Amino acid sequence: MAIKLIALDLDGTLLTSDKIVSPRTLAAIAAARARGVYVTIATGRMFKGAEVFGRQIEANAPLVCCNGGVVEPIGAEKPIFARKLRPDAVRGILTLCHERNWYVNWYIDNLVYVEHIDNDYFYAYRTVPDLQLQAAGDRFLDYTENVLQCVVRDLSGHVQDMARVIAARFPDDVTVQQNTGCSADITPHGVSKALGLDWLAKRLGIAPEEVMACGDGDNDLSMLRYAGTAVVPANGLPTAKELATYAADSNDEDGIAKAIEELVLR
Repeated sequence: MAIKLIALDLDGTLLTSDKIVSPRTLAAIAAARARGVYVTIATGRMFKGAEVFGRQIEANAPLVCCNGGVVEPIGAEKPIFARKLRPDAVRGILTLCHERNWYVNWYIDNLVYVEHIDNDYFYAYRTVPDLQLQAAGDRFLDYTENVLQCVVRDLSGHVQDMARVIAARFPDDVTVQQNTGCSADITPHGVSKALGLDWLAKRLGIAPEEVMACGDGDNDLSMLRYAGTAVVPANGLPTAKELATYAADSNDEDGIAKAIEELVLR
């Protein structure tokens, strides 16, 4: 069955280790769009962190952000689909992180809230020119309404332990997915990239068998299972590679470009 929608994870998949989209990848995506294929981004990042790359690749479908909790077109004033965390759950998560001195940020609309700003934790966002960090200080519990996602961050290798504690403490409220080796995303219970991607595909009249999902990490597993074509780069996690219908070269070797060339353009 022909591929009609390509969903691209960002970090470790579409982006190189230097957080750029290679010229070959841009050309392959442009050729796919010219053939009438929809192209979107499916990422754990908030919309503001994804939009810059959505514009680079000239995405012609709404972006799937916050691990599927948000679907938003480029240029729109608000999402067309959104799931939010319960304020009580957000208060519990922020209080737990404060008590244990864990670094946490949370998204409200296009703002990133933190207790205090530490740019070392936002290395992956260096390519976002107008990222707005809001330091809540001691009033962090005042900002718990309309939260799309929380992210716990750790640079010393303990983020998995933090994720397990949060998942066990709030089992009915959240889904915790490890996004990178130093961060874990906390979304409303049941939210996944497959959820957001399925909502988008149905809106476009596209069946799962016509979707090509590309991803490398833990938070990509659901959409890799969902899509008829699952592309995983060589740098992907073993659990992701187990789901691959196409094993691509790494994100630093134009793996996604080659996959599009072979699976969509040939």
